[in-house]
Amino acid sequence: MLKASNNDYGVIAKAFHWVFAVVIFWQLFTGLNLHNMEFSPEKGQFIWFHQITGTLIFCLIAFRLIWRFYNRPKFEDTLPKIHKISSKIVQFILYVLCIWLPFQGALMTWAGGYDVYLVGLVKVPALVAVNKEMYPTFVDFHYITSLTLLALTLLHISAGLYHRYVRNDEYGVWKRMAVQFRKSQDHTK
Repeated sequence: MLKASNNDYGVIAKAFHWVFAVVIFWQLFTGLNLHNMEFSPEKGQFIWFHQITGTLIFCLIAFRLIWRFYNRPKFEDTLPKIHKISSKIVQFILYVLCIWLPFQGALMTWAGGYDVYLVGLVKVPALVAVNKEMYPTFVDFHYITSLTLLALTLLHISAGLYHRYVRNDEYGVWKRMAVQFRKSQDHTK
């Protein structure tokens, strides 16, 4: 089903989730490596792709939130209260960081005197003036916030694996977001 049901997020939400998983890990991997690279033409290319991916994440997260508002699942409420509360807190912070990091990266880029292009195509008007003195602070803050996103992402993954393998998915947490491939049935019989 495209939309959520009583025990499933639906294909569209799952597609957003798993595409984000791949793209965010790629973005974190490149960003953490960029932080430790000496400036070179290769680093400039990585920065360009990192910016394209960051602005793509910003756009996709907006679409994801619109879809979530439109397609709010109503699951049976069997999770222990501490799981529900901690899950909501972690998910909220993950969303905030996935919006904040690309925005903060754009602020950093403008402060450094560079242009920002939405998905590499459309130049975004600068919201801050060039400020070379503040640029290193922006870079450090972006790096620390990225590490926070990485830590919360790993916590989110750990919680999913905990529900799947330790709790044997007794509450259906894993199944709701898992991609299931079904064998096609032979209709000729």
